[in-house]
Order: sequence, then C-alpha cells, then structure tokens
Amino acid sequence: MSCLTQPLLANETITSKQRIEQDTETVIITTSRFESQVNQLPSHVTIITKQEIERLSATDLSQVLRRVPGIQVSNTNGKTSVSMRGISASQAGSNVLVLVDGQRLNKTDLASPDIDTINIINIERIEIIQGAGSSLYGDQAVAGVINIITQSGQKQTKTLRYAQGRFDHKQTAGNLGFQIDEQWSLVIKGNKKETDNYRDHNELKNNQLGAELFYQDNQQQWRFLHRTRNETQQTPGALLESDLDDRRQSRPEFASDYVSTDEDYSRIFGQSNLNSNWQFALDVNHQESDIQSINSFINFATFNVNQTRRSQSSVYPRVKGSWDTDNGPLQWITGFDYDKADYEFSLLARSNEQTMESVYSQFYWPLSTNFQLELAGRLAEVEDQLTDAALYPQGVVLDNSASAYDVGFSYQFNSATKGFIRYSNNYRFAKVDEQAYTSDGVLGLEPQTGISLEAGVSGQFESSSLQASVYQLKLEDEIFFDPSATPPAGAFFPGANVNGGESTRLGLLLDYRYFLDENELGLTYHWADADIESSDLAVPGVSENTVTAWFDWQLTSDFSWYLETFYRDERYQEGDTTNTFSKVGGYSLLNSALYWQLDNARLGLRVDNLLDKEYIDYAQFNGYYPAKGQDIIVTFDLVF
Repeated sequence: MSCLTQPLLANETITSKQRIEQDTETVIITTSRFESQVNQLPSHVTIITKQEIERLSATDLSQVLRRVPGIQVSNTNGKTSVSMRGISASQAGSNVLVLVDGQRLNKTDLASPDIDTINIINIERIEIIQGAGSSLYGDQAVAGVINIITQSGQKQTKTLRYAQGRFDHKQTAGNLGFQIDEQWSLVIKGNKKETDNYRDHNELKNNQLGAELFYQDNQQQWRFLHRTRNETQQTPGALLESDLDDRRQSRPEFASDYVSTDEDYSRIFGQSNLNSNWQFALDVNHQESDIQSINSFINFATFNVNQTRRSQSSVYPRVKGSWDTDNGPLQWITGFDYDKADYEFSLLARSNEQTMESVYSQFYWPLSTNFQLELAGRLAEVEDQLTDAALYPQGVVLDNSASAYDVGFSYQFNSATKGFIRYSNNYRFAKVDEQAYTSDGVLGLEPQTGISLEAGVSGQFESSSLQASVYQLKLEDEIFFDPSATPPAGAFFPGANVNGGESTRLGLLLDYRYFLDENELGLTYHWADADIESSDLAVPGVSENTVTAWFDWQLTSDFSWYLETFYRDERYQEGDTTNTFSKVGGYSLLNSALYWQLDNARLGLRVDNLLDKEYIDYAQFNGYYPAKGQDIIVTFDLVF
C-alpha cells in the first residue's frame, strides 16, 4: 500500500493547477483494497494530503477531519470520536470504520477507535470514503471508511518534532526512514506526549514506539510492522448543568478515576504481481490490549480496579484480476476475511470469544469509455461464545449471519466532471459486550441491517473544484442503548442494549475549493435529517447543519497563514431517544494557524478556539463534557 503522491521539498509550494492535477490522477486503495484511480469510483471520496496537514499546523486528527463534509467530531476531555452521515458520536465506533494502513482501529467491544494515538507526522495521506462499505470491509463500515496512510519504507524522509502548548502540552516525536539496500528499508517511529488537558484531573501520558521493515522489488512488496503503546489518563467524568459555572472542574466522585492501557500491534502485509493480469495480497494482523480502569458515575464513586483484556487477530487474503478492454480495464477483486476476538471484563465476570468469517467480491466493468459499473457483495457469519456472571453464568453460543451488496455507476461527462449513483446494503453485528447487556429474556441481538442510496457529482475546473452528493441511509434493527428498556438481571443502572426500529438519515454534502496561485478558499457543508421512524423523533447526537469555511494564504514563498471558521448546529443529547432532555446548544469557533518552512526546518503555530468560547462538545443523559478553551500549540520540525 504505497503512497503515490510525492512529498514537496521543504521550500516548494504548489499551485492551484498542480493541486487539481494531483486530485484527478491520485491512486487510492480504500475503495477496492488494491490501488484504484480515484476518478473511476462511484463514491464521494475525500483525500487529505500530507501537505494540507502541514499547512494547517495540525497536531491531531480532529483538527484535520473537522473540515471534511459529513464528519462530526466530538471530544470527551481528551478522547475523540468521529461520526459520519448522521450517526451519533456514541454509535460512531460501531458504524464508522477507521483504518491505519488498512488495519482496523475499531474495537470488538464498545470502545471507540482511538484516533488520538495516531502521530500526525507519520501520516502520508488520509482517504475518506463516504457511504456504506460493508461489501468490501464487512462489519462496522455502515456510514463510511476512514483510512489513514502512514509513511512506508519507500520514503526515506527523517522527521523530528517538538511541540509545546497550553495545558502543559509537550510532545517529542520522530519518524526515521533508512534505506538498507536496494530492496530493504526501515522506518522507526516514536512518540512521547504529555498534557494536563483542559479540565482538572485529566492528565495524560502517552508513549509509543514502532518499527516497520519494508521490502520491495519489481514484482512484490512486503511490510513487517510492530508497535507498542502505553498510556495513562485521568478521567474527570461528566458535569451536571449546575456545575458548568466552573467548566474546568472535576466532580469529587471522579477523583480516583483513570484508564491505563498497554497495547501491542503486529502486522504482516504483502502484495505480489503473479503475472500481467493477477495480483495477490495477504494481510495478517494481531493486537493485544490490557486495560486497567476505575469508572465512577455522577453521585456514585467507585474504587474497584477493573481489568479489560482484548485480543484481536485477522487474516485477509485477496486477489485482483485486471484485463484490458476497448473501454478500459475490467477488474475483479475477491477475498476472504477471518477475524477472531477474545474479550474479558473482570467487573462482571464477562467474556466473549467472537469469530467472524466472510467472503466478498467486487467487479469494475467499463461499459463504455466514460461509463463504469461497480458490483460488490459479501456473505458473513459470526459466532459469539459468551459468558456473563448475571445473564449467562454457564455460557451461551450465539450464531448470526448477514449479507451486503453494492451496485454503482460512474459517468465521466468530460475531462473535468464526473457523476455517480450507488445503491448499497450494509450491516453490523452486535459488539461483544452489547450481547451481554440485553433485556431480561432477550437472548442476544440480531444484526443491524440497512440500505444506502447516494448520488453525486464532482468537477475539477481551471481554478476551482466541487464535490456534491446526496444520500439516504435507512437502518433496521438498529443496535443502541435504550435507557427505557427493561434492564438485565443484576443491572447497575436502568436500560439495555436493544434492536430498535427503523431510522432514516437524509443528507447533503458540499465541498468547494477555489484556488488562486498558491492560495485556497474552501467551504464544506453537511445537512443531515436523522429521524426514528416509529416515533418521528430525531436521532440523538446529530446536528442538522455543520459548516466549515477557511482561507489558506501563502504570504511568501515560505510563510503561510490559515484561518478557519467552524459551525455546528444544536442537537439532542446522546442516548436521548425520547427527545425529552434539553438540547446541546450549537456553537461556532474560529481557528488559525501560521506555517513557516525554510530549508529543513518547519515552524507551526496553531490556535484553536481563538476567541476562547465556552461550549459543550458531548452530552449524555444530562451529563456534560465541556470542550477545551483557547488552545495554543507551537511545533518545530526538522526534516532531512
């Protein structure tokens, strides 16, 4: 999975014409799990390059993803969740698939993918596919797929970073690439980060170290990766509305709360050209997580140390065939996915061994030189071997199956404009801990299924670009936590995980860029109407309108200024399926960045929430999580 977008030199700028040419010629891997031309795909695709990230003086992914239409970013005091297409933040980890170089960050339990652990200097580009990806990626790819591509051994760039900012933020990071010989190269990646965050009792310490061995010749490439992470974070918990006069405080019942995580990731990925028509790829992943935590509730302090252990393994072999026709290449991709997860939670004597197996295929068929058909499908089965002290002390085996398929058409109207339409089935299985907290008498949850319909157009013009699409996402048996449901036996709090009724999400995505030499004016907009069909109530946690506008100004050949305004509409609190709690207010932010590059040195200054506005980023059941005030971070990079 190589990156074909070449990095700029330290003193090189990019013109509007070069940006547009790169956009139309870019090769990405997320829409087929092999390299594909972006202008052939029947999807709304957003690509964020390394150069864009640098000009933002970004220090974390949330700063980059906020301006992507269709994405809503929420933060609960140091941890970020990313939702798409009218999916709420509390459901995002189950319905939005996040990958790093094709490796899943999503957990098999309800924990969200931890995007805050990704060191941004390692990122080569980000590929974002709007819409259902169940046919190609299976479980959890309901609303979209975000794939973060990191620097591989092909790039021998060495980058060192030091960052310092408000709230005692300090970071030291390195990304060092070495060429061993003509075929072999090595990348060593390290990151040490400390911050007190915005609120009291919210200190975070994070240490990461990884190494990747890379082999490439004319016929094949292989990556061997291992990385470790150790992180400890104090968790300040939620506040009541009456506490919000002092938004930085932590209530006394959370004084002992924390989360400590030790993780190890290993991966082997290889891709080989078997002959002129066939390619083979093999992806083998394994990750282990050991977590200790104390988790209290408002007005209810606990002091028990909980142990959570996760083990996730996957094997993904696949092949791609490609044949030249008069209309262009005909492509067939097929593969088999095997995933196994072991989960243990000490507090409830709960464990689950989950095994998923699925087979899939995808066709790209050029019906004419301008008209292309995509067909894709998947069959999947899952087995849960579940034990729970309260519900299933003797253990129970749960079996489920699901299927998905896509039909998509793309049409190239001319050299500058493309349109597409796509129909998709999607699904997700219940997470390992969702199956163990169902209503009394309910034996496991059925798979959530859905239908996605979308259409869009994109254009690359002389000095501007435009992407626009509309979508409808209908979900059946949607899996979520219902506070009014009958709780399981021995429950600590009311409610249970349920298969709900139908929900429908309608939306509009717009992404417009205007280029004037090296300067860029941008505007993105997302309108979402998310409703629960049976009650005609709003899906909680979803804002109807989200807007980002920015101006990226190249003041001199080596100095740029970025100014951004962001608006998010009001929404109901997470979990409020009856729409009876008070709404979380909308807010607007002003962010700015300066970026200076000279020879091998780069200096960045990023100010988020420039006007120091007070707002709530996340709220659930009248528990509020205040967002950061004005945040200032200075970064210094050496690239050689």
